Amino acid sequence: MSHNYPFGISDPTCVNLDTTSARDVTCYIQYSPNAYDGNLGARISSIFVIMFVSSAVTYFPVLATRVPRMRIPLYIYLFARYFGTGVIIATGFIQ
Repeated sequence: MSHNYPFGISDPTCVNLDTTSARDVTCYIQYSPNAYDGNLGARISSIFVIMFVSSAVTYFPVLATRVPRMRIPLYIYLFARYFGTGVIIATGFIQ
């Protein structure tokens, strides 16, 4: 697959930022392939969706213990609690 890049370069990902001008770097960035598809709204909204869902899941055990109608069986509560603790501890061991 042959590309027509400006300035006679063969690959815009191989740029020496110390010796090139700002104009050349801008041109290299414009012609280099990247994974950005322009869907900025979905990326920004995903931050708020993750924040809402993680907050709801975090506060659910507190609400389940304080609201009588939301009672869950003790063993399910303990399983979820210890499973979450295990995930946190396992995440700490990842290097």
